[in-house]
Amino acid sequence: MGISTHGAQGAIDECAKDKEFVLSFEDITVHVPSQSNCCGSNKNSPLRNYGQEYFGMSVEHRDAFYTLDRVSGYVKSGETLLVLGKSGSGKSTLLRSLCGRLNQTDELCGNVSLNGVPIGKSNQSWRRMCSYVSADDGTHSPVLTVGETFTFAAQCTSDGHSSEEEIEDTVDFFLDALGLSHVKDTVVGDENLRGVSGGQKRRVTVGEMMIDPSARVFCLDNITDGLASTDSFSLIQQISVACKKYRLAAVITLLQPSDEIVQLFDKILVLSSEGKTTYFGPVDRGTLQSIFLDEGVDAEKGDSGGIADLVMSQTTASMEESTISRFKSSPNNLQLIKELDVIKANAASLEDRESVLKDFLPSEKHSTSRLYQLRIIANRRRKLILRNSMTYARSIIAIVFGIIVGSLFSALQQDTIGALGRSGYIFLSSFLVLMLSSAVTIPDGFRQRITLFKHRDSEFYSGTVAYVVQVVLDLPLSVLEATLIASISYWWVGMTPGANHFLFFLGTLIGLECVGQAFARFLCAVSRTQVSANVASSLCILLFATVGGFMPAYSTITWVLRWLSWITPVSYAFEGMMINNFDGASFFGLVIVDKDGTSTVGNVDGTKYLSSQSLPRSQWGTNTQIKIFDCLMLFVFAVVLDCIAIYYQESSRDWYFNKIRRSRATVARSKDKEGKRGDKLIEDDAEAQVKSGEGCMGPQSLAVSNLSYTVNIGKAKNCCKPRRATCGSLLGPALAKIAGKSLESPEAATEKEETPVKELKLLNEVAARFKCGRMTALMGQSGAGKTTLLDVIAGYKTGGVITGDIMIDGYPKEDDMWKAMNGYAEQQDILNPYMSVLETITFTADCRLPSHVDKKAIINSVIELMDLSAYVDMIVGHEKEGEGLPKHARKRLTIANQLVVQPKVLFLDEPTSSLGVNDAAVVMRAVRRSTDAMKLITLVTIHQPSKKMFESFDDLLLLAKGGRVAYCGELGPSSQTLISHFTSLSGTSPSASANPADFVLSVLDGGSPDEAVAKFKESELCKELLSAIDADVKEAETQPRSSVTKHSLHFFTEFGLLFRRQFLVQWRNPSYSFLRFYVSAGATFVLGLLFFDIKHDVQGAVFAIAAIFFMTFVLVIPMQSAVIPLIQDRAVLYREAVSGTYSRFTYGLGQLFADIPFHALNTVIMYAIIYYLVGFRSGAEFVGYFIFMLFLANWSVTSMGQLYALVTPNEETANGLAGLSVILSVCLMGFLITSSAMPQGWLWANTANMFRYILQGLVTNELSGQNYKIDIGALIPPVENTPKADGGSGRFLAHLFDDSDGKVITFMPGTVPEGDNAAAQGAALLGLALHAGEGENSAESEDDFRNLLECMVLNKCLVEPVPTNFLECNVSNDSQVAPVCFEQFKAVIANLEDSERQVGECFIDIIERNEPSSIGAPASLKLGAYTEEKHREIASCLTRKLLIKGPAIGLKSILNGFSELWDIVMFIQDIIENGLDIPGDAILYYFGWSQFDAETFEFSAPWKWNYCVIAVVVFLLAMEIIKLCAVNFIVWTKR
Repeated sequence: MGISTHGAQGAIDECAKDKEFVLSFEDITVHVPSQSNCCGSNKNSPLRNYGQEYFGMSVEHRDAFYTLDRVSGYVKSGETLLVLGKSGSGKSTLLRSLCGRLNQTDELCGNVSLNGVPIGKSNQSWRRMCSYVSADDGTHSPVLTVGETFTFAAQCTSDGHSSEEEIEDTVDFFLDALGLSHVKDTVVGDENLRGVSGGQKRRVTVGEMMIDPSARVFCLDNITDGLASTDSFSLIQQISVACKKYRLAAVITLLQPSDEIVQLFDKILVLSSEGKTTYFGPVDRGTLQSIFLDEGVDAEKGDSGGIADLVMSQTTASMEESTISRFKSSPNNLQLIKELDVIKANAASLEDRESVLKDFLPSEKHSTSRLYQLRIIANRRRKLILRNSMTYARSIIAIVFGIIVGSLFSALQQDTIGALGRSGYIFLSSFLVLMLSSAVTIPDGFRQRITLFKHRDSEFYSGTVAYVVQVVLDLPLSVLEATLIASISYWWVGMTPGANHFLFFLGTLIGLECVGQAFARFLCAVSRTQVSANVASSLCILLFATVGGFMPAYSTITWVLRWLSWITPVSYAFEGMMINNFDGASFFGLVIVDKDGTSTVGNVDGTKYLSSQSLPRSQWGTNTQIKIFDCLMLFVFAVVLDCIAIYYQESSRDWYFNKIRRSRATVARSKDKEGKRGDKLIEDDAEAQVKSGEGCMGPQSLAVSNLSYTVNIGKAKNCCKPRRATCGSLLGPALAKIAGKSLESPEAATEKEETPVKELKLLNEVAARFKCGRMTALMGQSGAGKTTLLDVIAGYKTGGVITGDIMIDGYPKEDDMWKAMNGYAEQQDILNPYMSVLETITFTADCRLPSHVDKKAIINSVIELMDLSAYVDMIVGHEKEGEGLPKHARKRLTIANQLVVQPKVLFLDEPTSSLGVNDAAVVMRAVRRSTDAMKLITLVTIHQPSKKMFESFDDLLLLAKGGRVAYCGELGPSSQTLISHFTSLSGTSPSASANPADFVLSVLDGGSPDEAVAKFKESELCKELLSAIDADVKEAETQPRSSVTKHSLHFFTEFGLLFRRQFLVQWRNPSYSFLRFYVSAGATFVLGLLFFDIKHDVQGAVFAIAAIFFMTFVLVIPMQSAVIPLIQDRAVLYREAVSGTYSRFTYGLGQLFADIPFHALNTVIMYAIIYYLVGFRSGAEFVGYFIFMLFLANWSVTSMGQLYALVTPNEETANGLAGLSVILSVCLMGFLITSSAMPQGWLWANTANMFRYILQGLVTNELSGQNYKIDIGALIPPVENTPKADGGSGRFLAHLFDDSDGKVITFMPGTVPEGDNAAAQGAALLGLALHAGEGENSAESEDDFRNLLECMVLNKCLVEPVPTNFLECNVSNDSQVAPVCFEQFKAVIANLEDSERQVGECFIDIIERNEPSSIGAPASLKLGAYTEEKHREIASCLTRKLLIKGPAIGLKSILNGFSELWDIVMFIQDIIENGLDIPGDAILYYFGWSQFDAETFEFSAPWKWNYCVIAVVVFLLAMEIIKLCAVNFIVWTKR
């Protein structure tokens, strides 16, 4: 192994044979430093739990300790060394110490030497020579095939010049040696993508690391875990042969090796539980007996098991110390010391050591050049991208969001409202691109990081090169995604036309894509978990959005946070795109009234609009220069983030292989009435049984007869267990087909070929009988259906067709009775990680035991039986994170959780899986004690048991392939009954020391399964079995059936238990409690600073709306945290609900009510911080409404996250769906674009958006009933001061534009004055009135004036030229025909004193004094002979005569005459003088959240209670009902 025999590579290997070496380690000591308690003393504190989960901080104080203590040994080329030890003895730490992969925080003392020359702790060349294989198989890229995985490893470890044929030959050599040739084109797979089997994946892990030709030392950690005994023996044998043939060395740790496997090793090193050497030397049983057996102990009695049982037989510290003492005085230790002295004596001198190491170690850090690495990594990355379903999903998402955003903003007009809408579109595009790019990069980054750390630590390639390749190959996806969004939405929205503008917009989006992906890669590099990265991403994007310049504008951001704008990518993107769209552009929306009275529709200059938005932030150059700089800054941000990420990635080499050590968390227990239950265990099991009242009362036998199980495999199914649909499982087959790869191993394909029908029989007429008080081992060949049989008998199989009989004492099994009498402990330890051992057992007992029994006595009895006394107050913890209970205690707790319900039948599926010899023995001893004490019918599937463990069973049920019985019966004394049967079958007998289990399986594997099945059917054992089953049936016919009823709790009692547990679990869960409280507090504090103490003006109102909008977005962040615990708890729910612990409905109800206190606390935190910082309105009603609606919002958003967790297959899908729904909600909630500006086709989405009602309710609560002043005078510079009668001065509108003086009237959408419409004519008359000044008419009624206005509008008398048309309609038209409005005009001026004289004064320059003209008849005034300026003077004079006396009364009369103008906001002289109070309800009307009464001219917003609150409650109730229904469909995804 480790070499190839082809071409140039073979020549290198031949040369390597001449280099003999010895790897020695002397006094290896690994010191783990202490960890102080830096987080307080409360052990239930979520802050400390958060530190534990996310940052690796210790939950409680931990003293320094030694995980290895002065361990010495050596291994020479051509040898293999076996390392054995108990759990926690430091086996894996020793391997990492030898190969230079020790945790950087640990202190290594002692020497690791090559030929006596110390290597050093972090010699990178040594890491190439010494390969390390971890016990974790989840480090592969699941979409790559086995062949591709090996090919990439071979390419990375080649010399860079090998041909493809040589690489292929090397790969084929290793595939054949490991027995993987038949799965070469099968994907490796993972939990979401079906691939090779677990045993095959284990061999892939081994082969990938051993393919390196420069590797001559192999440190292999638990490499046979999950393999069958024959496969394990074959693998170790191949490694041993390869070491001898190619002069390699291997140091291997194993869990439960058989004697045949142990004998393959040259030396064995045994470690004590404290990490000390208890033995080092050859594998000689006599020598081992002299060390590990106390003096005077008979060898036959003391060594009744295998070698592994012998060396692990020390169960106490004193026994270990005695063993260590005997070893130190033994010849083996003296020989070890002598050998180490010889190695040091033969070592090179100090001067030559460096050259000696260079001769053995690879000369380069990596075997290939960086250019070659770039090529092969790029090829691999390309495959990963093309086979990743998210690659195609991203394109679809981009198209969908391009269509949604484009259509949503498509109705914008070229006016002021359209400008605001396009600003929202620019902000939304920035937010959308940044959020999507980071959201899809983080999951992929964490998946690839696992493989990267493994390859990098083996020096396959440079981590920097891999990072650069990822950046470069991700760029096309960024360009594609940005192009799709921009191309669809840009033109649809109606942004500034022109290729240059579009390309700049596209370039900015691409820059944001790069920033988002770089930021996500940075988070992947610095974050320990994906959860913390997701949270950090959401928080940072929220911060980017708030200081990005959209709302609030840069100039209005408080100085404390304004600097953030300059380090925020969104600020640069928003500024650049705003300048790109508005610089040089113009839009209408203003009527300009010149001081001479002429009114025209005015265009707003885009630069002025930018200035109103504080853009650019600093005018250091031209706008073109600034926007180009902004775009370039995005790419600078991306480069800087990537550089930082590379640095952190390269400086954190201990993340993957070395779990952060944490002390085991305990529960802070109060002094209750029960006291410390864990300290008062009942020692007498019999007494406890009597107290429980159960004793041995139960069924005497469990039998199955002709039991068969058939599944429908259809056209595209195989016999594998069904999985829930996932993105990978749905798209995976199609992608693999495109790539020309197979998704299933040939075993499944063979089964299809061998089974032409659409049904596959997994169990075939199984007959067996299990007795009370006896343990039955269920064993068989790989794929024989062991676990399937266990599931079928236990009632866990819900699919397929089951035929045959399952009988209890001869009676057919009844489901109601069965749940009350059986317990099933799965192979996976499905436990709640936040409960203690005692709490876990107590909860099960409270739910499933009747009230009349002594529950405390039963609990204590079970704890004593399972030997859990030392762990009662210990938190279970997350096994994957290396925290909480050790594996063997976890397994015993799983079993204890079933024993506490006093079952009659106990099913155990692989209870010793992944356990060492001692741990497995502890578990099986506990099972044996429980079976004997409780008189259980115990059925155990077991994998590769040791001889001692196997003989602890009473009976064996052996299955051959096809689910057929090859043996069922007693083992007999020393397994002689079993051995005799299989000796007669094979013709050979095992040795006295052989393991009967291995012998039986070897006979079954080596011979014909059909022959074994036929042999058993003909045996006396089978006849006795069938006779016993028939006897049970006959006896049942004559005796009444014993009743075992299922205990049912009262609904409220069950609800109370679940509520208490859920509340306790959530409080201890940092991703739920801490994340919500502290993230909400931090985010609302930042928002409070951004919108600190808003003013009571229009800008303050807008800021209040923005603050509420962003606060609503803060609520979304904990949505992701709500997903995590519920998905983690689904397996627990399934196990407990199926076993009858509680009903699913009660679970859902308990979850619902347990959440309420957290919603309430989070609401109080957010309210207390943001309400008074922002300065929201006071008053009991408004404060109460704010708190109530915020509480509903907290509840609703969390409930939405939980709903996604219940209806999706995994955490990634749930978070993705939550993210998409959030983006859609932001688009459609009515803030970035109002409902009035939305196209009609999107109004339904606005109505169906829950966040819209939350926002509307909170905003209405703040704005409704208040007035917000707008100071027009502060906005418009004064032109001239006109003396007034009271000595004051008036300020006119002027200089709003460069060269025009006048007064301005701004209109709302739909009433823009254009052409000859009423609004345009009303604006023209207002212009004349403003020019004319105060009215002179003394009329008391406006009726005559209103009639005149109606006449003029009807006859279009106020269109351009306004003065001329005004005169022609009212007083003269250069003809003898009366003007069209002459009569109405006469009626108005009749209210003047001496009306004819006053009107005549307006014509004094025209009418000759000696020819007076009567106003009573039309006059021929020959107006056409005079200039338009003269017409304007006359019209202004006449207007003054028409207007009613009093300040601004005449203007109001005009407004009263034009109903359309009540929808218009007008800037007139008195408003400029005094400012304008705009009702908050009018602002709400702009958003579509209030109504206008045309009769009373009032706005009102009555909907915050009877519309918004009710809508949110309806949404909340709907989600909770769906959740309660969805709980009933939860299934365990592993089934």
